[in-house]
Amino acid sequence: MGIHLRLVAFFMIFLLPFMRFADYFRAPAETFTYTKSEGAEKPGRKNADYSFGRGDILVLPEGDDANDGSETAPVKTLQRAKELAQEKTENDITVWLGGGLYEISEPLVFEDSKKNISFCAVPGEEVRISGSHSIDGWQEDEVNGRRCLSAPVPASKAFTTLLRGDTPLPVTRYPESGYFYVRETDHSGALFTDETTPWKNWSYGDLRITPDRNQKILAFHSPEGVTLRLLHFWCGEISQVAGYDEKSGRIMLTTPLSMRVEEGQKYYFENVRETLDKPGEWYYDKESARIYYIPIEGETTDNLDLRFAVTDKLITIDNCSNISFDGVTFCDTCSPFPELEGHNHWLAQYGMRHPQAEFDCGGAVELTDSQNIAFHNCVFRNIGTCAVKFVHADKDCSIDCCDLIGIGASGIYIDGAERGGDEEITERITVRDTLIKSYGRYFYSGCGILLTHARDCELKNNEITDGYYTAISVGWVWGYAPSVTNNIIIENNLIYNIGQGWLSDMGGIYTLGRQPGTIIRGNVIHDVAADPDEGGYGGWGIYLDEGSSKIEVEKNLVYRCLSQTFHQHYGEDNVITNNIFALGGEGALRSSYTGAEHQLGYDDPDNHNEFTLKRNIFLTDNTPVFAEFGNNNFKDEGNIYWDLRNHSHVFCNWWSDPNLFTRVFERGIKKLGHFTDAVLEDPGFLDPANDDYTLPDINESLDKIGFERFDYESAGTLTQR
Repeated sequence: MGIHLRLVAFFMIFLLPFMRFADYFRAPAETFTYTKSEGAEKPGRKNADYSFGRGDILVLPEGDDANDGSETAPVKTLQRAKELAQEKTENDITVWLGGGLYEISEPLVFEDSKKNISFCAVPGEEVRISGSHSIDGWQEDEVNGRRCLSAPVPASKAFTTLLRGDTPLPVTRYPESGYFYVRETDHSGALFTDETTPWKNWSYGDLRITPDRNQKILAFHSPEGVTLRLLHFWCGEISQVAGYDEKSGRIMLTTPLSMRVEEGQKYYFENVRETLDKPGEWYYDKESARIYYIPIEGETTDNLDLRFAVTDKLITIDNCSNISFDGVTFCDTCSPFPELEGHNHWLAQYGMRHPQAEFDCGGAVELTDSQNIAFHNCVFRNIGTCAVKFVHADKDCSIDCCDLIGIGASGIYIDGAERGGDEEITERITVRDTLIKSYGRYFYSGCGILLTHARDCELKNNEITDGYYTAISVGWVWGYAPSVTNNIIIENNLIYNIGQGWLSDMGGIYTLGRQPGTIIRGNVIHDVAADPDEGGYGGWGIYLDEGSSKIEVEKNLVYRCLSQTFHQHYGEDNVITNNIFALGGEGALRSSYTGAEHQLGYDDPDNHNEFTLKRNIFLTDNTPVFAEFGNNNFKDEGNIYWDLRNHSHVFCNWWSDPNLFTRVFERGIKKLGHFTDAVLEDPGFLDPANDDYTLPDINESLDKIGFERFDYESAGTLTQR
């Protein structure tokens, strides 16, 4: 930063208190009037009406698969109903599912079906397709000097989910709260060195960690059953413990970690026998294939009713069309380590998971090369991986008016071919009016909705909350290389309570790569928080990451994010219009262009406009409007800037780590080519401290920039929850 700007900043720091004091001698602030709109009551959800047709099939848990599936002779299983549907001559068939539990141990497979088949719950009845089984054979036992109950269970590589009714029970944890912290950086014994790693500075394939001095348990009972969780950067690492090397003083792992391990990174262990000590906790002994559980008051061997998940998949659909599900609950699946065979990222060949957004995870329901598959009024609960995954070349499918609660990885994962002809591309997928709550519960980097390679999709009027990572992630190409992802409409979604301090580098809405036609509009995003510990960073509201280009961001309300409310890494010709960016913990906007080394596929990285800001309102509270200028390759024209404490005396910071002596005030900002036609006046929000961003009926400052009022209360689901 030039010396003249530093001098301006220095004097402004000391002049600012006097300038603020002078505000009190000016004309009194304008008194605004407000008209609060009455929110329309949301309609209730409606299931299919029951009308048993000639070709229909009835399934009841008490039915018999020897029957013909008629109303008077129902069958018992979904498998038999599926077979009968294929045998019938009618082309339009409804399989009516009576209330009750339908247990499965392996997925129901649909292949090469072209009939119109609807699986509908009988109205008013709860239908549960479950991947869990009851545990029998409980007996009195003792662990760690405490009374417990134990039972034999089938040996499993993925004994991850134990349930009492709909409630997942906690596996033992060490430490029982909080975290340990890696003591030192030591990549010896890793798969790669600085010279050999294919991902320089980021991955060594670490197979050991140096434990925290506070970690007292080192030689675990049955260590191969103990899970390490290490949280760093944007990745929640998972590996099994191989043992403790007393000579080196290091914990050995079975699966190499995807990202480099550094001093101070936080970790903890799960499924530790030594910490089984609280009612409701459980521990799975892999050696003996036995579960140990400390009962709560009143539970005995005679009345204990617990279930464990035995499969991660419930339904697979391959090369099918016109299959729908209405009013069905899919529930209770497990969380196996992702199957890496067939994945084309380089880490998979070394047994390492992709570190971004739980890219390798499968789904409880998976669709491949299928068309017109629909889920309406369905519930996905206690799912160990993704709820629904579109794998390849799926078209014209929809998830509408559904609830996804307690999801192990991403709620909905829309994937497809990275390139190819029209027949190879995933396209026209709609996710609408859907609640996604408590996602990333086992695979922490999971997203509410993850869209990697697809086009012409709509993500509208969803409510996404309570996740440890990004809510909506769109795109999977870093830099300016060609991408099939375009024309994605992300509209009227309500996103909040995201990140929660677990991981870093996330956004309420996150994008990657060139995406002409993509629009981010009408969304409300608040309370996005990244890891606050040493090395943690980046809880942004709207985050246009590497190469994000040709994207329109308009009429969104973004507030109370731990970092900035808007961040663009680098990109080209994004237009940011008519948004409200308010009360970011580290400021309003960050532009973090990093130089030509990342500009894959772009010939002239310095001669283009990153983004343009027009008709936006930026509200700060003694934090910088611009927290970093990057390379200054962005335009801002006709925006309102206002600070709750400093009023019109807003400031920016040249560096991303703002402090008093890197502040730049209005004159310096204009010398840098910014604040063109800026309006430094109060936009007049009714009560932003209490999340009320109602604008006044009349305010000339809004008219000066042509700001269009929008109804931010229309974001979220369309039907009652």
